[in-house]
Amino acid sequence: MQHMPILQDPDIVYSYLADLKRTAREYTTAVTESNCPEVRQQFEQLLQSCLQMQGQVYQLMSQQGWYNTSSSVQSQEIMKQITTYQQTQQKTQQLVQKFVQ
Repeated sequence: MQHMPILQDPDIVYSYLADLKRTAREYTTAVTESNCPEVRQQFEQLLQSCLQMQGQVYQLMSQQGWYNTSSSVQSQEIMKQITTYQQTQQKTQQLVQKFVQ
């Protein structure tokens, strides 16, 4: 008698990806809430490692056709959003510098 696995490979890998996403959020929170530079650096390294693993798992899933992404966005729209975020970041940095001085 042959047993069917409860979860198929795509389901297992998707679960792993979901855990990596959750872990990345937790590390991000830890980075932003750390007041000790050494602890913050450690969480930053863990976050980078987690993001690299997430990227590798996503690539595997994408290659296997196990991950359906939303429709692609035109590169102009992406560049527009990046520019907007960069401008917001610059304004925020200027505001912080103003209050720090």
